[in-house]
Amino acid sequence: MRNVVQTARNELSPASVGSVVVSGMLAEQLAKELGAGAEAGAVSVDQGGPITGAEALIRVLAGEPSEADELFVRTADEGRIPVVIVQLWPQADWKPPFVLSPFVVECRAGEGFPLREIADRVIESSEHGPALASRVPELKTAVSYDIVRRAVIRTAFLAIASSRRGAMRPWIALEQVRMLTRLRATTTGSTGSDEMQVVAGGAAVALAAGFAFREVARAAREVVPAPVADAAVAAAGTWALAKTLRLLEARIPSA
Repeated sequence: MRNVVQTARNELSPASVGSVVVSGMLAEQLAKELGAGAEAGAVSVDQGGPITGAEALIRVLAGEPSEADELFVRTADEGRIPVVIVQLWPQADWKPPFVLSPFVVECRAGEGFPLREIADRVIESSEHGPALASRVPELKTAVSYDIVRRAVIRTAFLAIASSRRGAMRPWIALEQVRMLTRLRATTTGSTGSDEMQVVAGGAAVALAAGFAFREVARAAREVVPAPVADAAVAAAGTWALAKTLRLLEARIPSA
């Protein structure tokens, strides 16, 4: 239980989360679409001055990267701010933008901005995805998917290790608690003692569910090999916990 509480506190500890700053061609339009429903200032347009305190930068290119674009990315790198590049109307003979950043989105003519793909790249580049998503609703789906995907993979591997090395159920439970806490943070951000009561309830559910999952895994071993049964049950149980949280979250206080 001490490990559970510590895990929850670490995930909900206050973190300074900056804004998403958009620059380049059609920056105002992209900022408006990405910032729909966001907190004031969470998504803004670059005004040309020094950029400090940003969580991520989005640079919209309408052609090959220019010297100004390269300077923009270098300056961001020096400030340790990740840059997501959105390339409009990409052409085969243009210089590939991934030489400037690993976070690249192509926007085809007439299709509008692919917000989900842009959100995916922003979340990949950010170290504070859940807290950022709590400020920018357009990012919530992307970060939630990433959190659940990682937790499902990790718990499956832990279950396989359990078949070979002994009981790993406590570690699986900790991973599930971490997942639930991070999912909750996409709605509430970093919170204090009041939110810990909500997280404690989720942790209790995860720990109790662990015993049920263990019995299901034991029954499944009679049909399929133990490592396969354990991994499948752990992955499915983790996904089910995430789904349950989302279904019940409307009834959970937001603060």
